[in-house]
Amino acid sequence: MGIRLLMVVSMISLWFVMSPTSSYACSCAPPGTPAEALAHSDLVFRGTVTSIRPGDDEHQLAVQFDVQTVWKGTNTDTITLVTQQDTAACGYPFDAGLGYVVYSYDGTDVARCSRTAPVELAAEDLAAFSGGAQAGGATDFPNTGNGGLAADEPGQDRLAPLLVVAAAGTLMLSFAGVRLCVRRQANAGDAANVDQT
Repeated sequence: MGIRLLMVVSMISLWFVMSPTSSYACSCAPPGTPAEALAHSDLVFRGTVTSIRPGDDEHQLAVQFDVQTVWKGTNTDTITLVTQQDTAACGYPFDAGLGYVVYSYDGTDVARCSRTAPVELAAEDLAAFSGGAQAGGATDFPNTGNGGLAADEPGQDRLAPLLVVAAAGTLMLSFAGVRLCVRRQANAGDAANVDQT
């Protein structure tokens, strides 16, 4: 009975560690070429982030840009867009003071899945919009569903919880094995005593 209970507790613990967070990750398809992304966006511009503050919605950030060039949308000196605070909810991880090529599909928010990227990673976009040739299409753009960042942000480290569960399971199974050995030896001793009488 005790061994079964330990096995059930181990399996339930492992399920809780493995399942909850993985279903909420942001998953993106490749964004296409600059021309395709431009056609599907209401607002495309180059700008520098001047401030990042909490948005009206508690899960959003309001990001203000000093605008250098507008390729699509209203030409203005500053633009404020919103993005989700959490990159797992497809929010874009802007940094204050950095320049970006920004794509907004509805003209009010920015998602991590767009071609939005820091200026230094947006050479293909800048070439396409300045009349230059594209640098080989979407396959050359470093976007793997991470908003154009060259390397995806480190996800939640799942190794540590797995090691904890594995260690706990090993400890429980060892304890159960020792208990079973002790019980067998006790039973063997009782059988020997019965035989002697």
